[in-house]
Amino acid sequence: MSNLGRSRVREDRFYSPPAMRRYNQQQQKHVQQEEQKVQPQRQQEKQQQSESLMSSSSSSVVTTNLDRFMKHTTPIVTAQHFPKTSMKGWRNQDSNYHPYFILGDLWESLKEWSAYGVGVPLVLNESDSVVQYYVPFLSAIQLYVDPSSPLTTTRRPIGESDSDSSRATSSDGSYENNVAKNFNKLMIRSDNLEENEIRNPPGLLIFEYFERALPYHRAPLADKISDLASKFPELKSYRSCDLTQSSWVSVAWYPIYRIPVGPSLQNLDASFLTFHSLSTPLKSVEGDKSSMIEVHDVGISLPIFGLAVYKFKSSDWTQSGIHGAEKVDSLMHSTENWLRSLNAYHPDFVFFKNHDFWR
Repeated sequence: MSNLGRSRVREDRFYSPPAMRRYNQQQQKHVQQEEQKVQPQRQQEKQQQSESLMSSSSSSVVTTNLDRFMKHTTPIVTAQHFPKTSMKGWRNQDSNYHPYFILGDLWESLKEWSAYGVGVPLVLNESDSVVQYYVPFLSAIQLYVDPSSPLTTTRRPIGESDSDSSRATSSDGSYENNVAKNFNKLMIRSDNLEENEIRNPPGLLIFEYFERALPYHRAPLADKISDLASKFPELKSYRSCDLTQSSWVSVAWYPIYRIPVGPSLQNLDASFLTFHSLSTPLKSVEGDKSSMIEVHDVGISLPIFGLAVYKFKSSDWTQSGIHGAEKVDSLMHSTENWLRSLNAYHPDFVFFKNHDFWR
């Protein structure tokens, strides 16, 4: 009987001797005590995670369709860096040189959007997710350089020859002779400008183009740039650090199609003008926050600093009542100030402003 009992014990894989049972009970008790100690901490962590999710959820709620449009139509350009050996003072730890971009890379980054449009995810009727595609067209551009820079004497200042579309800059020196006068005029006029307007001379205008054709007669942005660059090759070779802060480009965005299609498509017939700076500072200056360019790991982004809208339905785009309307008004107002400070007549902006029946 005894041998049989021992045999059964050996055959039972789950049999635990008394000593082992006591050890297991002690271990289990110890685990329970440790669990009780960490339970409050886990509850606190869980509460923090919940609050974090709620915070992120609430922040996503205030993201409007206009915010999404501005985010997805912001160009991101490949960043270029100065070689260390070419920078004076590098050995003296004077390494605050900013990355820059080449204008040709900017146009290249917009080439696919120019051909197929850029998809902007939107939310309609507070629940319907759609992707609206917009195609960009060149609306206007002005390039300014520092007249005291050596680059000014090595680049011939010319412009688009079509007098209906642009104002050509003279290459016979007469334009350069008037730079000082223009500087003085701008400095006098700057006394009456508002706080967010340019207060420094813009520089020497070496190229400008303002589109005047009707939207359905315009060439795609990439094609237009190629056409202009055939007459002014520097339109692709200039670096952002060669240009003054007065250099800018305006892009017109028109809706082309939406996925999925549906009856609410009529709510998305709004068109936009966006304004982007083309200048990056050469070096960091303490306390200077005037740059409108943002540098990221993926490249240099050109945020929208000015905006104009056409056929804009506020309830579909801002979803935040008075606050949303104020944002649009502020952007349009800053754009108008910018153009006025440069004494620039922008046909598209004038049309958008005179027909902005947004509601």
